[in-house]
Amino acid sequence: MNFREDINGLRAIAVLFVLLFHFGAPGFGAGFIGVDIFFVISGFLMTRIIVSGLEAGSFSILGFYRARLVRLYPALLAVVVATLAFALVFVEPNALEGIARDGISALLFVSNIVFWKQAGYFGAPASTMWMLHTWSLSVEWQFYLIYPIVLALVFRFVPSRGGRFAVLLAGFLLSLVCSAALGMFFPNDRLVSAGFYMLPPRAWEMLAGGLILLWPARIAQHSAGAARILEITGIAAVFSGLLLFSKDTPWPSCAALLPVTGTMLVLIARTPRSILAFAPLQWIGTWSYSVYLWHWPIVAAVAYFEASSSMVAATAFILSLVAGWLSYRWIEQPCRAWLSRPNGAAPKLGRPMAALGAVAFAVIAAAAVVMVDHGIPQRANVAAAAYQETLAAAADTKFPRGCDGTTIFGTALRQCELGKASDHSDVLVMGDSFAQPWYSHVLMLDAELTDHAVVFVTKGGCPPIAGLDRKSPGFGCSSFHRLAMEQARSNRYHTIILAGMWTAYFTRSEPNSVICGKDGRCLSTGTDPGLSAALGSMADEIDGLRALGKTVVVLTTSPYPNFDVPVGLRRRIFAGNPPAGDWPFNFGAIVAGSEPVDAGLQTFSKLGAKVVNLADLLCRNMICPAIREGAPLYRDAAHLRSNYTALVGGFLDPLIGVAQ
Repeated sequence: MNFREDINGLRAIAVLFVLLFHFGAPGFGAGFIGVDIFFVISGFLMTRIIVSGLEAGSFSILGFYRARLVRLYPALLAVVVATLAFALVFVEPNALEGIARDGISALLFVSNIVFWKQAGYFGAPASTMWMLHTWSLSVEWQFYLIYPIVLALVFRFVPSRGGRFAVLLAGFLLSLVCSAALGMFFPNDRLVSAGFYMLPPRAWEMLAGGLILLWPARIAQHSAGAARILEITGIAAVFSGLLLFSKDTPWPSCAALLPVTGTMLVLIARTPRSILAFAPLQWIGTWSYSVYLWHWPIVAAVAYFEASSSMVAATAFILSLVAGWLSYRWIEQPCRAWLSRPNGAAPKLGRPMAALGAVAFAVIAAAAVVMVDHGIPQRANVAAAAYQETLAAAADTKFPRGCDGTTIFGTALRQCELGKASDHSDVLVMGDSFAQPWYSHVLMLDAELTDHAVVFVTKGGCPPIAGLDRKSPGFGCSSFHRLAMEQARSNRYHTIILAGMWTAYFTRSEPNSVICGKDGRCLSTGTDPGLSAALGSMADEIDGLRALGKTVVVLTTSPYPNFDVPVGLRRRIFAGNPPAGDWPFNFGAIVAGSEPVDAGLQTFSKLGAKVVNLADLLCRNMICPAIREGAPLYRDAAHLRSNYTALVGGFLDPLIGVAQ
């Protein structure tokens, strides 16, 4: 098959988009579209290989699988081995255990499923997900397993070219509808992230490349002028995605049609003298697979060692390109030649593949040993008790699973209840995930709640503010708030407690939310008008609840350190440098980066609400402890652990009707 410089140039653009996105380059906040470009190219090339083999009567499904392994596996195996070896020396045990687990899933091509279960939509911290980028390889490999079988069956039972195209088009449309539905119509972040990570909602991007090859009438060679116009239009469509999309765009959904269509236009153009034939693009395109593989562990290492700066990012970017070139030169090419050598008899041909399988098995077995031994803590003088306490802290939540948020379609609340329900004396705790840690204190009082109940109605990422919606898809804050307020207004509840991570929604630098009025006009929450609108919305609801004779309690933002306390403490212990004392953090500095929402909450006392200032209770002059006597007080970068809130939650007792 003829080498196409335009395809190689597209590969370079795709991998550069991804690298610049991950290294935080300005203007590349939507650089993740590079993966979508890769998917279209992959679908096109795989369809070309399969169709040409089927038309010639020489296609072998097993041969296709072997060729894909020869192309993909050696460099992937090398990255997993190198990352594990690096982590064995420099990374603390819990993180190493995660790297080993993720390395196994990458080598078995199921990492997309693993990361879907672990990581939210664009929500995975790089420092804990060193193999996160392999999700796309797993999606491709799962596609490779199914696609040749489907095409072989189609070619056997559907004789016409138009019929074959129709079958592929039906699969394309079905997958696209699945992608759009998951990205846009479910108030459930798990389903939204399934649309990002899983094969069914991603298959349409690879099938888009296949549609070009199976077009009913063979696409004739365009004139040089027409081809150039098609190519430029396609490239412009691809680059326009950088301006139109962001990490808050439901993805891939229908939005990905723009870069997908742009890539298709370039592939259709087949420009003889492509503007993508620029030599540096050709070099990077040739190394693109290895560059993609090696860049993310570098991103993860930079995040793990908290070495972020523009200079570090630029150095890491260059290092990724160099690592990709070295990997292509010394791993990809030699292994491909060795594994593909036509040395006659099948048994001889099978020996290199058997060797590759043996090496992969050995690496997987070694990674499994690391997992079973929980990251080999004996590698360093780890203070066992303190280290185990960090693991306990990270898992310390007594809030029941399945209680958060709404059902899949956002039609009903999933709530937790303690005590004995009454007709009009119950307490409703309403808020985001910052309301959930206080469940542990109420749980201690469960036996004393004999004449009324305390009900928790919460949804992570959704503060109790009418009209506030998150920019990212999948939260469904509006439907949650509507259902929660319907419950709050019912006769059953005497007291309503509102809690939230208020300051996080009103950050000035990167506000994650908007506040929308009844007229449909929306304001950014990171502005003075946005804060004013949010406080006004809350004031109206508090007035309404007070008019119904209810007691309203507002908890200000619970102090949070903005760094993962158990993880940070583990790293320090592993490095032999545990912090002394209470490891204080300045919550005042964190609050200063947001609009003054907590001060606004204090004004609700004029409306008859009881306002509890949690920073005054848990800190001294906004200086707060992250650990106490060596034990973390937080289970992550924001949430108090349950055993701590159980002890300091006494302020809740009179609010929920329990005598002190």
